Amino acid sequence: MTPAFIILLCLALTVDLQPAQTSSVTFSCGGRQCPSGQDCLLVDGTSRCMDPCDHYTPLDDAWRATDNRYMNRPPHHCDQYSVYGVTTYNWQGWYRLFLGNSSVQMPERCVQRSMCGTNVALWLKTPHPQLSAGIIQAKVCGTWTSSCCQYPQKPIHVKACAGNYYVYKFIKPTPCLVAYCADVNTKTPVCNTCTAAETCVSNGTVWRCEDKPVELVCGSEQMRLTVPKRILEDQGLNGSTAHLIDPRCHQQLDGNGTISYLVDRRKVCGTLVKNNGTHVTYSNIVFVFPSGRSNASISVPRSFPFSCVFPLDDITSLDAAIRFQPPASGEGVVRAGDPTRASMTLYTRPDFSEAFPAGPVRLPLGSALHVAVSVNNTEYDGFGLLLETCYFTNSPNASDPRKHFLIENRCAVDRRHVQVLESGASLRARFSALLFLYHGTYEDVYLHCSISMCDRSSAPCSPNCSRRQARSAASSNQLAVAVGPISWF
Repeated sequence: MTPAFIILLCLALTVDLQPAQTSSVTFSCGGRQCPSGQDCLLVDGTSRCMDPCDHYTPLDDAWRATDNRYMNRPPHHCDQYSVYGVTTYNWQGWYRLFLGNSSVQMPERCVQRSMCGTNVALWLKTPHPQLSAGIIQAKVCGTWTSSCCQYPQKPIHVKACAGNYYVYKFIKPTPCLVAYCADVNTKTPVCNTCTAAETCVSNGTVWRCEDKPVELVCGSEQMRLTVPKRILEDQGLNGSTAHLIDPRCHQQLDGNGTISYLVDRRKVCGTLVKNNGTHVTYSNIVFVFPSGRSNASISVPRSFPFSCVFPLDDITSLDAAIRFQPPASGEGVVRAGDPTRASMTLYTRPDFSEAFPAGPVRLPLGSALHVAVSVNNTEYDGFGLLLETCYFTNSPNASDPRKHFLIENRCAVDRRHVQVLESGASLRARFSALLFLYHGTYEDVYLHCSISMCDRSSAPCSPNCSRRQARSAASSNQLAVAVGPISWF
């Protein structure tokens, strides 16, 4: 199981759709997962999830140009450390390359040795990502005598930004003299002439504008298939005539050089929803008819099938440090965090009518913790959310080897201490549990739940625990104490 609840995976089931690029990378910040395309950045002394396209350091060294030959005399440029008084960067955060006043990018081709003002010129082996790809991990190579990648480097992170530029999360390379290159070919104004329906590509020496490929975005509420108008026009198609499997569904957005076709993520407009137990797949087809179509004749449309696949089984963790205190000090604090794709909420009452507010709370000795887990990124209410396992650890890491299980194999481990109230019946699951002093210490504990989704239209989803024998959770290192500060961040 993966550490984030839902990772979107988009598949295109037609030869016209481009193959997926390198998978996007996500980052954690303060115990929570940053949204796709954001990184944990230090701003004004505080670490927070931010878009690196808006928070970067300009890297405008003229000597990094791919046409600048290193003559083996000072200044000696190296991105690993200072050489002969030439200061290098600490490589913290994100950077944007400039040559003069022009925004440029790293070269995607082999750069000759002793270029870019250094001995070993570093270039990007992985193609730059598209705007929709988010943050990717890219391979970096260093050119020397025997090969273009004689000195492979540790991967860096790259993101495409809306202003037709890229930002890079550079790291300290090895060995020296090595340095990151800035491609002079990308200084040309060609890329600035590309329309919104075009992308700027290079064959290694010359840059040109090309039509963007068909693009599929699998969103939390909608799927969106975007097709460049030129592709439709070249095939004699009229984009405004399109509809989905259900002809009544033809929601579309007319953009600058593109047309986007939209469909909700649920069983509407002919969308086929399949659940194999680990993934749920939403599939539909956009039908586009030829130009000049009339009601007097039959015109065969061109079809654009598409599918979005979403993993189901995963782990959702409560970003809350539950601190055990001696019975004399039962004050605590709850801070509500933004829910991501699955959320876990603590309640003060057994009827789940009152969630813990932000601010100090007091939990009486021996009280129960009431927990609700919900999914808020699907509109198909035919699913049931199942609690597979729920457990405490002494760290935010869900893979911490020290686990104390409350729910295992979909059933309460000890029914004297844990009561599963709802699981598999809707998009919400609930349970109540008595808290104890796990592992015999007053360390913070974190609550994690492994959940899955079940299609209630195809099979019963609620677990049958009546024949299971509850295992005793009592042991010498579990003592009933007051639950102290609960910090949710």
